[in-house]
Amino acid sequence: MIIGVDGGALSISDERLKLGVYWVNVNLLRALGKLDKKNSYVIYSFIPIDRELMKSFGPRMENKVLRPARGWFSLRLPLELSMHPVDLFLGISQAIPTSSSRNIGIIYDLGFLHHPDAYPGSHNKLKQQTDAVVRKADAIIAISHAVKTDVEERYGLGDKKIRVAYPGVDKTFTSTGKRFIGRHPYFLFVGALKPGKNVPTLINGFAEFLRKQKKNYDLYLLGGEFWKDERIDSEIVRLGLNSRILKLGFVPDSQLASYYRGAVSFVSPSLYEGFCLPAIEAMACGCPVLGSTDGAMPEIVGNAGILIDPMDIEAMVNAMNSLAGNEKLRKSYRRKGIIRAKQYSWDLFGKTIYRLIHDFETQSS
Repeated sequence: MIIGVDGGALSISDERLKLGVYWVNVNLLRALGKLDKKNSYVIYSFIPIDRELMKSFGPRMENKVLRPARGWFSLRLPLELSMHPVDLFLGISQAIPTSSSRNIGIIYDLGFLHHPDAYPGSHNKLKQQTDAVVRKADAIIAISHAVKTDVEERYGLGDKKIRVAYPGVDKTFTSTGKRFIGRHPYFLFVGALKPGKNVPTLINGFAEFLRKQKKNYDLYLLGGEFWKDERIDSEIVRLGLNSRILKLGFVPDSQLASYYRGAVSFVSPSLYEGFCLPAIEAMACGCPVLGSTDGAMPEIVGNAGILIDPMDIEAMVNAMNSLAGNEKLRKSYRRKGIIRAKQYSWDLFGKTIYRLIHDFETQSS
């Protein structure tokens, strides 16, 4: 079969945009490149994909650049697929173009439906794209059971159309290795600094935590500011935390792992997560997790962390106090997290999707 792939998420050079979906795309294609020895893949993009990255996908994958970038997904890609049809299309960025092929779509989350205000400027587009995935896909991959249930309930889909495949964690994230040591003990947030991540509430919780402490602590915010929540800076200034909250921007994985290892805890009071890759990275590095009870995080973290209502500042402060003041508790969560993180594998993720591809291949023969 000839398999088309939406490479839009790989058509970027801005490091701030290389977030969860980007890495899922990269690791899925690497896994399929190892597993699939028969089919050919055409990865469509609007700028050339990095050559070294393409090499890592293996010899059965080619990059086809379609221009112009404007209207690429809605016009240029459908035109290409009408002139040169593929047997199967992988919509790996929660979007499927118009074509005559069969389709597999990945859905990462429906956070834009739960909290539309947290997606200014993108809510309508995300809804349109996801509606199209549900309508056009012959099979859907959800990245957690929480997402699967959400899609079934919101769209009235039957259980058989959706399969769950958990993303994995890169081998860079292990509990052994260099440990970052800051000027003070620190809590760590990792992720895009966008509204849905609820960082202003974290900042307010951290401010209240500091008021109750007799020791100095810092909060590190690691992540791109492309979709920046403008309330973050104003809250830092209002609460006088310029010297206590450090925004470090994009950090490469090798360095990021050392930040996880050295942190008191990874903290993410996100309003909704379809999976939360940083939580898995933290657990793999032996970093205790303080997360949200909303979305998939309870399913992903389980008993390997503390989960709170993301808007409950008092609960957040109590959890931060417990983690900061109880080394035995931190050790317990480190141990549980390391064990739990081992179940999240890019190989398993790739195998689940490859089996689905094989099913389509069998049906067509």
